[in-house]
Amino acid sequence: MNQIQNNRNVDRQDESNGSPKSGNFEHAQSTSASTVKSKSLQKQKKNWFIIKVLIALFAWAILFISTSSKNMTRADTRLPFVDEHSAQEDQIPLEEETMLSATVAGLEKGNIYFYMYDHPNITMAGNVWNTRRRYRHFRTLEGANDKQMLEALAESPLRTFNMSNADLFIPPIPMANILCSSGGNFNLPMQTLSEQEPFKKHKGNKHVLISTTFSLYRQHYRSHTGMKPWYDRMYNMTVVQSWDPVSYHNALLHHKTLEWGDYQSNGVVDPSLSRRSVSVGLGANNKDLKLCLASVDKFHNSSNFVFYQSRTGPSVHNSTIYRHAPMTIVQDNGSFPKSSIGWGLDPEAWHSEYTSSKFCLMIRGDTSHSHALWRSIRVGCIPVIVSNQLPVYAPMFKSTLNMSDYAVMLDEKDLLNDPRKALLKLDNMTEDEIRVKIKHLAFAQRVIFTDHPRSLFVPAFLKEAVLAPEVL
Repeated sequence: MNQIQNNRNVDRQDESNGSPKSGNFEHAQSTSASTVKSKSLQKQKKNWFIIKVLIALFAWAILFISTSSKNMTRADTRLPFVDEHSAQEDQIPLEEETMLSATVAGLEKGNIYFYMYDHPNITMAGNVWNTRRRYRHFRTLEGANDKQMLEALAESPLRTFNMSNADLFIPPIPMANILCSSGGNFNLPMQTLSEQEPFKKHKGNKHVLISTTFSLYRQHYRSHTGMKPWYDRMYNMTVVQSWDPVSYHNALLHHKTLEWGDYQSNGVVDPSLSRRSVSVGLGANNKDLKLCLASVDKFHNSSNFVFYQSRTGPSVHNSTIYRHAPMTIVQDNGSFPKSSIGWGLDPEAWHSEYTSSKFCLMIRGDTSHSHALWRSIRVGCIPVIVSNQLPVYAPMFKSTLNMSDYAVMLDEKDLLNDPRKALLKLDNMTEDEIRVKIKHLAFAQRVIFTDHPRSLFVPAFLKEAVLAPEVL
C-alpha cells in the first residue's frame, strides 16, 4: 500500500511540473539531451562575450598607444610646404602649417585652364610706343607689372590652345602702353575682341582683362581716356586692377558699419566700371628691385629695425599727417633702434637700406594703397601697414592671401598719436610670432611674383579670376 501511495505521489509531482507521467525512457533521454544542449549554448554565449570584451580592451590599448605617440612627436611633424628655409625656421603652429600646405597643394594642382587670344590687333605686337611724359610712371610701374603678368601667363602649361577646353579667356591687350603713348587708340583691340566668337558667345563673361594702370577703369578719368566708349560694352569682363572697385563699392552700399573716413567720398561717386574685379595691388617692374627670399635668418641679419622713406610734398585725403608722423623719430636721441627713416635716399642707398630692414612701413597716401607694400614683400621685409581701409580697398590675391598673416596691421590713430610707442611694439614680437609672419611672407612671394623660382602666380591669378566678386 505504501509503495502504491508513493507512486501516486510521484505521478502528481510530474503532472504539477507540466510534464507527462514519468516512466517513459525515451522521453527522459530526450529531455536530458535538451538540457545539456541548452547549457552548452549558454556556455558558448558566455565565451563569446569574454572574447568581445578582450578585443575591445585590445583595440583601446592600441588607440591609446597610437595617440600618445602622435602627441609626443607632433612638434616634429613636417608638411611639404617649405622649400628654401631651414628646418628650424619651419616651426609654426601645426594648424597654420596644415592650412598653408593645403593651399599650396591646391594651387600646384592647377585645374583652371585659359585661352589667350593671339590676334595681332589684340596683342598689338610690333607696335612702337612713344610714351607721353605725364604718363611715364604708369608705364614703368603698373604697365611693367601688366607685361610681366601676361608673359608668365603666355608661358604657363595651364594655357590651352583649344577654346572648347578653356575655363577663362584672356585678351593680352597692352592697356598701359596704349594709354601712355601719344596717339594710342583703344578702338582697334577692343573692336577686334568684341568680334571674337568666344566673346560674343559669353557676352564678355569669362574674359579677364589685365589693366592695373590707375587712370583706367575709374569714373574720375572716364571722360579723359580713349576707353570712354568701351566701358559699357566691356562691362561683363573681369578686370584685374591695382585695387578692388567692386568690393569697395559693395562695402560702401551694403556694409554701413564700416568706417571709410577721409576716403568716403571716393566710393560714393565711383561705381565700378566692370561687373567683376580682381585686385593684385600696386606693382612695379621686377627688374627694378631684386627679389630677396624671406627667411628668419634674413630677418635677424638685417641691420635696420624699420625702413621708411617718404617725400616732403603733401598728399590728398588728409594723408600728409600720417605719412609725416614717423619723421619725429628721426630727432629721437638714439633711444630708438637703428632704422632708415627720412625724406629719401639716392637709388643705391635706398636699395641697400630697404633690403637690410626687418620691418617696412606702408602708410596710406593719395589712396589707401601704395607701391610700398609690393616692394616690402619683394625685399622679404615684414610690411607694417598703416591704412585701415586697405584690406577691403586693395587686397592682394585675397582668395589666397590674408594681409594680417604676413604683415603687421597698425591702426592709423596709434601711429599718429605716438609714432615711437606704436613702432616700438614691433620689438616686443616673440620669436614664434616672427616665424609665422616670415612663413606667410615667403608664401606671399611665391603667389605675387612671376620671377620667383617656385612661383605660384599663374594658378593664384586664375583662382582670383574665377572667384572674383560681382557688383551687388
